[in-house]
Amino acid sequence: MLTTDPSPHQDEQAGTCAELVAGLRSTPPHLPYGLLWDEHNTALYDRIREQPEYYLNRLEMQLLRSHAPDIIATTGARMLLELGAGTGEKALPLLAHMNSPARYTPVDISNSAMSRLAARLCATSPDTVVRPVVADFTRPWPPALRSTEPGPLLATFLGSTLGNLLPTERRTLLERLAAALRPHDTLLLGVPLLHDPDTMVAAYRDAAGLMEAFYLHCLHILNRDHGTDFDLGGFAHHVTWAARESRVEIGLRALSDQRVLVPGRPTSHRVDLACGSVVRAVVAARFTARQLQGELSESGFETVHLLQEPSDRYALLLARRREGCPRGPYAVVREETASRFQG
Repeated sequence: MLTTDPSPHQDEQAGTCAELVAGLRSTPPHLPYGLLWDEHNTALYDRIREQPEYYLNRLEMQLLRSHAPDIIATTGARMLLELGAGTGEKALPLLAHMNSPARYTPVDISNSAMSRLAARLCATSPDTVVRPVVADFTRPWPPALRSTEPGPLLATFLGSTLGNLLPTERRTLLERLAAALRPHDTLLLGVPLLHDPDTMVAAYRDAAGLMEAFYLHCLHILNRDHGTDFDLGGFAHHVTWAARESRVEIGLRALSDQRVLVPGRPTSHRVDLACGSVVRAVVAARFTARQLQGELSESGFETVHLLQEPSDRYALLLARRREGCPRGPYAVVREETASRFQG
């Protein structure tokens, strides 16, 4: 009898099916964030970042424009690795102060975003060597993300994306970064700070309804690309503040009892969702600087600078891998640095 091994495509389908089923049957049910993006949602997110309620992007860009010269002078970076690059706009202030020719490796899960970014950089920064990588950086890293070139590298993780990771996911990513970076490399994080819950929640309930459109379109993506049969009119946008976890939780609330097909091989699955149940799409954690200091240090980093904007709603944090220091309970950093972490 002739048998054939499953194709890579079939393996990928089976993995996606298992991921969807596990997410929908977990407590609380959730959608795999990596499956929720297409060209439409990528473009929609660019518009969301311009809404008056979504202050995070504006504050981060102000900090980058103000401090880019000092960041590059401090790091001496000639190469920039940007995780979750999106449009690449956050890289431009940093690249502008790097010695030419700079090397830029943007990483994003969206192929269309990477194509647009590469075309944009060719026009706006022709002396920059751009090497886009389409990858999910929350998974094991492809070889393209490991720098073997001489000279300092600056790795950036901006856009408050750090808060979209659960605590164990953050720890894994930070440890992966600590293992990948060399002693003379540096890490720049965008840090959404803990402040007024009403303001934090309002960022995900814009008056224009773009955030709602984004998450409802996620169900269309799953139906179109993965064969599910979500009732597109059976869910509503849901945003809440989870005080215990210090995070905003964003997802979709079932307006009636739902039964969702998740097709797979060799077996398809039906998942029941009761009326009123919330399927979480993403979390948006908020940090105190002291908390993040601890997480970084436990993952093998030491803080170089903390740069907060005047309203204390956002910060940039520059860190280096702590050479020769065992991972575990963290040591106190320099007094002049630690004094900035109050509150």
